[in-house]
Amino acid sequence: MFKGKNNLDNFVLIMYIAIIAFFIYRIYKSFKNKKLLAGEINKFDRPSTTFEWVLLAFLLATGVFNLIAGIKQNNQNAIYMSVVMVVLAIVFLVAQQNKLYVAENGILINSTFYTYKELKKWGFDKEKNDFVMAVKKDRQDTSEATKVKSEDIKPLNDLIRKYKLGK
Repeated sequence: MFKGKNNLDNFVLIMYIAIIAFFIYRIYKSFKNKKLLAGEINKFDRPSTTFEWVLLAFLLATGVFNLIAGIKQNNQNAIYMSVVMVVLAIVFLVAQQNKLYVAENGILINSTFYTYKELKKWGFDKEKNDFVMAVKKDRQDTSEATKVKSEDIKPLNDLIRKYKLGK
């Protein structure tokens, strides 16, 4: 499959495939963890950042460029690379559409489910529209953050206060 003189090309190709596997795992984990949500479930869209759109455009442009160059030069590695980059762009697009879920029994953020018992603190950076949580899961303190729409900050905070604090 990997013909050519340059082992660096093969290494890069394998790295891209590993990144695709990572994003597919995150998508799978999100679908799996959605089943843990119980009671009333509220879904919030996560707006994509400019950086994510630029990265997506870069992946697609590079994939198309590699395809054209591979066909012109009859270079199988460039053609494989282009296919992998386009697949990576598609998987990345699906992964960036991940939603934030707030349910009666916990929160699903960045493909990970946290109960309210594990949630220690939460807050919002209103300038950047970031939602940030400090959690303790499996005896480890970690933090999670995601973008939210500015109009979702108050309803999101109200739901967490309702389910976490009973207010």
